[in-house]
Amino acid sequence: MAKKSWSDQEKSYIKRYAKSKTLADLAGRFDAREDEVRAQLAALGVTTKDGQPASPSAGGPDSEIADYEVGIRAFGAGKLDAAEKAFRKVLDATDRPEVAARARQHLTAIGRRRGSEAGDADPYTRAVFERNRGDLAAALALAEKHAKGDADGRFALLAAGLHSASDRESEAVAALTRAVERDPVNRVRAYHDTDLAELRKKKEHAHLFALES
Repeated sequence: MAKKSWSDQEKSYIKRYAKSKTLADLAGRFDAREDEVRAQLAALGVTTKDGQPASPSAGGPDSEIADYEVGIRAFGAGKLDAAEKAFRKVLDATDRPEVAARARQHLTAIGRRRGSEAGDADPYTRAVFERNRGDLAAALALAEKHAKGDADGRFALLAAGLHSASDRESEAVAALTRAVERDPVNRVRAYHDTDLAELRKKKEHAHLFALES
């Protein structure tokens, strides 16, 4: 069965009525599998009257939602390292834009909390924060400033997405190539990065997105 695509109207309904419905009620209304509804509940940050979304079993098709919930609990308990680890696992695993966006928001919040405790957020978190609020130029300036000491390629990967979002294909390819050279796992991260969606459509760049057979 193909994965369900959720419309804005359906999401609005879930946000408004989830607390008065059970998971089964929502699955029936939208003709969707319960795991799909559970994932959407987690992505929207709402809970049904029967306490869903419940954590799926580890290693299942929605294990990223289990990691997301681990991150939420750790963040609420002030365990920022554990929360960050969980949300980064979500980003590496999920192909759901809503879930990825939520994870990024929480990573930004973690950085801001650390910044308030330490006097300033780390450069990567500041760059992600600027990107999330729409200041691509400020985000790119931070990413490029710290790219030289970027052992795991995360600044290069961020720069690639920023260039791609601004229709600078050659710069995006160059930055993504550096990111992959520094850490091959960045191919997987790039595959799930919405800022790189247009670049991902071009066959000549498939080797940068873990798409080669």
